[in-house]
Amino acid sequence: MKLSTKGRYGVTAMFDLATYGNGSPIGAAEISKRQGISLSYLEQLLSKLRQAGLVKTVRGPSGGYALAKQPKQISIGDIVRATDGPVALASCVSSKACCPKSGCCSTKELWQNLSAKVSKLLNQTKLADLCKPKGSKK
Repeated sequence: MKLSTKGRYGVTAMFDLATYGNGSPIGAAEISKRQGISLSYLEQLLSKLRQAGLVKTVRGPSGGYALAKQPKQISIGDIVRATDGPVALASCVSSKACCPKSGCCSTKELWQNLSAKVSKLLNQTKLADLCKPKGSKK
């Protein structure tokens, strides 16, 4: 599975909000500059994250984006699904249909099991886990 830039940048933006926000809103331009993400692309991602209930917007001169939940309540899986969609290592995993190239493939179960394991890891990893200094234990 290759995680798209949407998923990776979504996690990066959420990490930035968790690390630098301290509960206060941060402007998209500030996140964009700090993380090296195009502002227009970042705003698209933040919109998806807002729709998923992971970030909230605050209006006004000191407004911006803030986490809608505590970092320990947000899984990396939540972020990836909000920006990238379901975790699937092959298109047949998220579909009941068989692969048009090979009929009902005998490896579909392998891809389903592997996708489930990746999804489980992403769901178990919380945003707060990324914010801990390297080398510290959970």
